[in-house]
Parts: sequence; C-alpha cells; structure tokens
Amino acid sequence: MKAKVQYNDFVGTAAADISDYYLNSLNKYLEKKYSNYDSERFYCVGCEIYTAYGQYPSVRFICRDIENNSYHQFLPEQDISLVDFFELFKRFSIVIGQSIDNIEIDENESTILKSVETEE
Repeated sequence: MKAKVQYNDFVGTAAADISDYYLNSLNKYLEKKYSNYDSERFYCVGCEIYTAYGQYPSVRFICRDIENNSYHQFLPEQDISLVDFFELFKRFSIVIGQSIDNIEIDENESTILKSVETEE
C-alpha cells in the first residue's frame, strides 16, 4: 500500500514506534478499545490516517485475516482525534515533499523560524 490523495502534490514516507502502553502492538489497542475486534482471527499490521482541511482524521486499521490469508480493514465507529491517534505511538515521523527521496540534510544546518507576529 502507498499513501495517495487526489493530486499527490507531496509524497514521502512515514515511520513510527508503537506506544509502550499497548505492548508494542496495534493489535493490543484494538483488543482493548473495540468489543467486536476478534484478535484470534485478525492481526493488525498497520493503519492509514486521512484528513482533509483539518477535519477529524479518518483512521482505518489494516489487519491480516489469519483464517483466509487475506487483508481486512477496520473502521472505528466514531472519529478518532489527532491527539488520540498520535498517542498510539511513542514516536512518529512523516516526511513529504516534491522529489525529496534522495535528500540528506546535515542536522547542523538548521535555522529557527520566527513567526511574523513575534517580530518587532
């Protein structure tokens, strides 16, 4: 699976470390949070988050169906806030842009940006 939106103006990658609160498993989160999630049959291998114009994100969990050796998606009945979503992870990094696949940046080459409102 690859992330995609209507125009794909920016593309990139993402990486995350699962929160220790869920024993390093999205599957544990689904077991605890949703009564109809069958952890004997399904195993969560990932998730997708989508938002448009800052609305609540749409989250779907991508799970392997152990019985049928196929994949299934689980969609929470209620919206998950961005805060609740990011609490699933200890660390979360997203890199998006135009033709940035092979760019490497020296961390010493950084500049702090100052907001227009704070400049005098």
